[in-house]
Amino acid sequence: MITLAMALCLQAETVTLKYGTSALPKDKVYAETRMGIKIEGADALANFVRSMHPLLSLEKLVLRAEGTHASPGAKKHRFEYDEARIEARYDDEDLELDFQRGLPPEGLEKDKAKQMMWYLAAAGRSFSLSEKGEYRGDDPNQDQTGEAMDLISLAAIRLPDGPVKAGDAWEKSWKGERTKKGENKYFNFTQKSKVEKIEAKDGKTLVTISAELTGKGEGPKNPAAEEERATAEGKSTLVLEAETGRIVSSEGSGKVVMYFRNAGDGGQKQELTLTFSCGGKLTPR
Repeated sequence: MITLAMALCLQAETVTLKYGTSALPKDKVYAETRMGIKIEGADALANFVRSMHPLLSLEKLVLRAEGTHASPGAKKHRFEYDEARIEARYDDEDLELDFQRGLPPEGLEKDKAKQMMWYLAAAGRSFSLSEKGEYRGDDPNQDQTGEAMDLISLAAIRLPDGPVKAGDAWEKSWKGERTKKGENKYFNFTQKSKVEKIEAKDGKTLVTISAELTGKGEGPKNPAAEEERATAEGKSTLVLEAETGRIVSSEGSGKVVMYFRNAGDGGQKQELTLTFSCGGKLTPR
């Protein structure tokens, strides 16, 4: 049992935070991924945007999965799902899919929406995370919107440069690495973080960190736009094992909003707002 005196000592303790970059044992986990896309504005613009990619007809998706989180070293992380339940609304239709590794459902080749859902479960997630929290997804086609959503939903918190204790806060700013091919647009991110608590459990020191992320879109302006802007915002919580840098649990939610306005036919202004919502959760099993 932890006495009041012991608890006070833990809160006064300083720790140096880092993510593990050497091999760690594989953990059994529950993982949850949430995302949604909302398109608001002039019908012609909205329909044009939806036609650009099948994913843009995905109104919402929730994936709840049981599987493993592996950290094989060299900054790599890998989530693999053994079984999952996916619920989605795609092109005004509600869909459900149960996933089991190695057992694709019948008729999958004839249903593009279920193919997309199956791929999300079968592919799992993989990414790199440096000791101090520099994140990079493994998808070579990821753009700046996907990068921002990952940072929020995976609680990829940038860690402080020196030792911290409970209550300490810090701020990090950086230029995002991802951009949409051919556009050279990216996000400038700022993340404000704080050590919420330090506690002992099963002989380990667990550090709970909260963070708020904001992002501002930068890059060349679309010549067809009178006005355009992109913003990202989200809140995340992370529990880190101080001795090893192991991610014990995480949770995050937020959104990326893109706004576009131009002068349509006859000089009438056309506006379009895309809202990409995102969220994620990881807990041990």
